[in-house]
Amino acid sequence: MSTQQHSAFGAAEYIPPDPIFEVTKRFNADQNPRKVNLGQGTYRDENAKPWVLPSVREAEKLIVNPGHEYLPIEGLQGFRDEATKLLFHDTSALKQNRIASCQSISGTGSLLLAGLVLRKANSGIENIIITDPTWSNHDLLFKEIGFNVTKAPYYKDRSFDFEGYIGALKKADKRSAVVLHACAHNPTGCDPTRDQWKEIAAVIKENGIFPIIDSAYLGFNSGNYDEDAWAIKYIIEDLGLEAAICMSFAKNMGLYGERVGLTAIVTKSEDAKRTVFSLLQNAQRQTVSNPPVYGARIAATVLGNSDLSKQWHQDLVTMSSRIRSMRKKLYDELVRLGTPGDWSHIVNQTGMFGYTGISKPQIERLEEQYHIYMANTSRISLAGLNEHNVEYVAKSLDEVVQNVQRNYDPVHYTANTFFQSNGFCLDRLERTVLHRCSRSVIDDEQADNGSEDSASGLPHTSLDTSRTRRSPKASRQHHHPWTQLHVLKSLALIALVHYSSTNAAAALEATRTNTPVVKGTETPLSELPPLVLYRSLLVNSISSRPWLLVPSLHLLQKLSNPTNPYLFNVDRNPLLRSLLKHTFYKQFCAGETGAETQCTMKSLQDMGFKGTILTFAKETVFDAKTGKDQGFGIEASSSNECQWCENIEAWREGTVKTVELLREGDQLAVKMTGAGPGVCDAFANGTELPKQFVDACHEISQKCKDRGAYILIDAESQHYQWGIFRLGMELQQKFNTDGKVVLYNSYQAYLKSTHDTLAKHLQAALDKNFTLGIKVVRGAYMASDPRSLIHDTKQDTDDSYNQIAQGVLRQDFRSFGTTKPFPSAQLLLASHNKESLVKAHETHQERTKAGLPTVPVKFAQLHGMSDEVSFGLLKLKDDAGVAPEVYKCTTWGTLPECMAYLTRRAMENRDAAARTLDEYSALKSEVWRRLAFWR
Repeated sequence: MSTQQHSAFGAAEYIPPDPIFEVTKRFNADQNPRKVNLGQGTYRDENAKPWVLPSVREAEKLIVNPGHEYLPIEGLQGFRDEATKLLFHDTSALKQNRIASCQSISGTGSLLLAGLVLRKANSGIENIIITDPTWSNHDLLFKEIGFNVTKAPYYKDRSFDFEGYIGALKKADKRSAVVLHACAHNPTGCDPTRDQWKEIAAVIKENGIFPIIDSAYLGFNSGNYDEDAWAIKYIIEDLGLEAAICMSFAKNMGLYGERVGLTAIVTKSEDAKRTVFSLLQNAQRQTVSNPPVYGARIAATVLGNSDLSKQWHQDLVTMSSRIRSMRKKLYDELVRLGTPGDWSHIVNQTGMFGYTGISKPQIERLEEQYHIYMANTSRISLAGLNEHNVEYVAKSLDEVVQNVQRNYDPVHYTANTFFQSNGFCLDRLERTVLHRCSRSVIDDEQADNGSEDSASGLPHTSLDTSRTRRSPKASRQHHHPWTQLHVLKSLALIALVHYSSTNAAAALEATRTNTPVVKGTETPLSELPPLVLYRSLLVNSISSRPWLLVPSLHLLQKLSNPTNPYLFNVDRNPLLRSLLKHTFYKQFCAGETGAETQCTMKSLQDMGFKGTILTFAKETVFDAKTGKDQGFGIEASSSNECQWCENIEAWREGTVKTVELLREGDQLAVKMTGAGPGVCDAFANGTELPKQFVDACHEISQKCKDRGAYILIDAESQHYQWGIFRLGMELQQKFNTDGKVVLYNSYQAYLKSTHDTLAKHLQAALDKNFTLGIKVVRGAYMASDPRSLIHDTKQDTDDSYNQIAQGVLRQDFRSFGTTKPFPSAQLLLASHNKESLVKAHETHQERTKAGLPTVPVKFAQLHGMSDEVSFGLLKLKDDAGVAPEVYKCTTWGTLPECMAYLTRRAMENRDAAARTLDEYSALKSEVWRRLAFWR
C-alpha cells in the first residue's frame, strides 16, 4: 500500500491551539505602539518588560561554574530542602519527616506528578473535582491521566459561590480528589474567607476527599508567603490530612522560562513517605526523567541565603502591592468615566487575574480597534497594566461598553439584568421570579451546550447600552451611589473604643455597698474570675492614688521608647517584661499571639458579653503640648520616605491578623495613625494618603466585610481627626446601605464642636441616603488635645454626651425628627459612666415597648476597666430575658507595641481619678465578699 493511500494520522482530529498563547502570539505580531497584553500571566514592570527580581539577579551572580551534569530523578536536593522548609517550616509534618518531595516542571509538572502518584498508589480515587471556572490545564492534565473530571460551581454574581461549591463537595466521597487553589484563584481572583476554608476543609475531611492544592501564587497574592499558605497549613496541620501540594516558582520568583516547581505530598507516616517518594521518582522517570537544573539553583540560592531571602520577601510585597495599585487605578478610572455597570469586583478580586465581565464582541473590538489583548473569557492579567497604559485601557473599556452591543447570553443578561440596566426597581418577589425563570433558561442551555468554564464564570457587570445609550452622567443615576464615588481605595478603619469617663460615683452606688457583703450575695463583679479580680484590684490600687499614679505614668512614658537601654527596655529586659506583662498588659490587653488573644476573647464571651471589639496595638498619639507624635516605632520610621514603607506594611500585617481573629458580629478597631508618619502627615495636612496605605486599607476592609464584622473608625487626636472624618463619611456612604451599618464614626462628647459635626453628618446621611453609624465617647485625648477645644467643666461634657445619646435614641436631634426627617442611623454608646448608659437603655426599652421610633443601640467598655458597669448592664434584661448587647474592647500585640496603648490607659485613669477610686472600692468589696468565710 502506498503512502499516499494510508497515513497513521488520517483519523487524527485537529486540536485548536491554546487560546491564551494565541493571544500572546497575536500581540507579538501587532506593531501598534499602544498595544497592551492582558492575556498571559507574567509580571511586568512599568515599561511592560518582564521584571527580573533583585533577589534573583543577585542569586545569578553567586552561581559560578555550575556545571551541566544530570540532576537526580527527584531533582536538586538543596532546592527541595529549601522549598520544603519555606512552606512547612512550622508544621509537624516536616518535624516528623512525613513529606515526600520531588522537583517538577513548574506548576503543570507538579500537578502531573501528583496525579500520576495517585494512580500508581492504587488509592481508589477515580474522580477529580475542579472549580468551574478554573485554569484550563486542570481539566487537560487529569483527564489525560485517566480520571473522571467533574466541575464544582465556583463563581456567581461577581464573587465566590460558596453555597454552590460546598454543596458539590458534600456529594463527593473517598473516591474523589479535589483540586484547591491555595490563594489567588485562577481565573476569577475570588478566594474563600478563612471561615469558608474551614467549612470546606471539614467537608473534605468528613467525606474522605483527597486534597490536591495548586499553590502557584504563594506570596504573590498578598505579599506575605505564610498568609497565602494559610489554607494549606490548616488542612495538613490543624486537620491532620494528607495532601498533595503543587508549588511553582514561576510567578513568585519571576522564573517563567526556567520551569521551577515542587510536588510535596504530606503523608501519615515516615514509612508512607518513603513509599510515596518512590512513586514520585517513578512518575518523574517516565515523564521527564531528570528535571532542569538552572532555575532550581537560582531558587535554592535565594531561599538558602538569608540576605537574598529577605530581599525576595520584599520583592513579593513590591509585586503584590503594584497589582493592587493597578486594580484600584483601573477601577477609579472607570468610575471617573461613568462607565455603565458596577465595577467594584475589579478591586474585590485578588491576585494576578480578574474577570472584567465584558462580552466577546466587546473583547474583539478592544483587540481590533484598540490593540488591547485578553482571553475570550474576559479574564485579564492585572500584571499587564502600568501607569502608562491603565488610563488608555479604562477609556477603551468605557468606549466598548458604551457602544458595542453584547450578544444575548442568559447567564450574563437575564431579565433581571435588563430591568436593572434600564432603571427599573424590582422588589424582592419580582427579582426572585425573574431569577428563577432566567435560571431555568441557563440550566437548559448549559445542558444542551455542555457549558464550559468561561460562560458560568462571567460576572454581570457590563450592560447592553447600544439600544439605550446614556451619557456617563445619566448612567450614574441608575446605580448605587457608592459605585459613583471617586473614593480612595481604602477602608480606613477603625480603632479602639477609647473612653475618657468621668466621675460615676452616684450611678455606681445603686449596685454596690461599701461594707463587707455576706457570702452568697451577688454583685455585678461576681462574674469576674478570681485571678482577674485580684489583678484588677492591684492595678486600681495604683491608678486610684495620685501619689502612685503620677510616677507610674511617668515610668510608662519612659518605657514606651523602643530605643531604651537594656535595663529599661521592655523587649530585652526579661524581669521588666514579666512585671509589665502580668500586671498592666494582662489587665488591658488580650494577648501577644493569636492563640492568646482568642483565649481572652473566649473568656469574655463566657462571661456574657455579646462580643469583642479588637484592635491591633500600634498607634500614634499627637501631643499638642510638645508637638510630637508618641508611639512605638515612630522615631525609627519617620525618616523613611521610600515608596514602600515598612511601617505601613507592619500595620497592614498586624491588622489583617486581627481580622482573622474575629468571629461574625465582633468589631474591628484599628488605629489608622498606627501606619506611621506618612499617613499621619496626610491626615494632618489634608493631603493624599500614601498608595501603600490605601491599598492596605482596601484589603483590610474586604476581609472584614467577608467575616461579617463591624468596623469602628475611632476618634483620634484633633491634629488628625478632620482628615479621618472626611474619609469616614466617604466610606459610610459607600458601605452603609439598605439600612445596614458596616462602619461607625466616633464622636467625642467632650469637644465643643461635636454637636455641629454630628448635625452635618446626619444631614449628609439624609441627603445621600445611607445609614449613619454613630459611636459616642466622652473623649480620650485630654492630655494631648488643645484645652480650648474641650468643654470647660465635667458637667458640660456629661450633658453633651447625654444630649447626643438621648437625641439619637428619640430620633430628635437639633432639627432632625422635627422640621426634617431623621436619617437612618445606628448607635454604639462607648462609656464607663453607668448613669448615662442605664438612662440610654431605659429610653430604648421604653420607646420599643411603646412602638415609638428609635435606633438600634449597643454598649461597650474597655477591657480591664469599669467591669462593674459592664456586668451591671448585662443584668438589665428585658421582659423576654434578653440582656443588652455589651462589648468589651481590647487590644493585642507584643508588649513593646502595646506601650503607647498602656500609656494612654494610664493617662485616662489620671484624668478620671474619682471613677477609678469608685472602681477600687467596688473591687475591694467584691474581694471581701468572696473572702467572707475567713471572717
